[in-house]
Amino acid sequence: MGLSIAAEGQQVECCPRIPVAKIMNDKVQLLPKKYMEALEHNQKIASCCRHPEDHDIIAQKSHPDEKAPDIYKFICTCGRVHVRFCMGDDPRPHWTMR
Repeated sequence: MGLSIAAEGQQVECCPRIPVAKIMNDKVQLLPKKYMEALEHNQKIASCCRHPEDHDIIAQKSHPDEKAPDIYKFICTCGRVHVRFCMGDDPRPHWTMR
């Protein structure tokens, strides 16, 4: 039996779409490195998708009752979306637009 993921209609956007480079750079390291490395090292995806610094990112809650975001969607310049689910005690980054 697989994991139960909330229906698309129940997902709630809690962090606006922003460039990954704004939250992952020399001064700010908001996302866990493993999120970036998973894209960079994945030889099964297009070469443009292996450059997370060129992506935008959106954070969502899988259900309105969640306290923090648990779904992170990396949006590539080519339009592909790469989803990362945060479970357990993993850090749950959160940002606002300024």
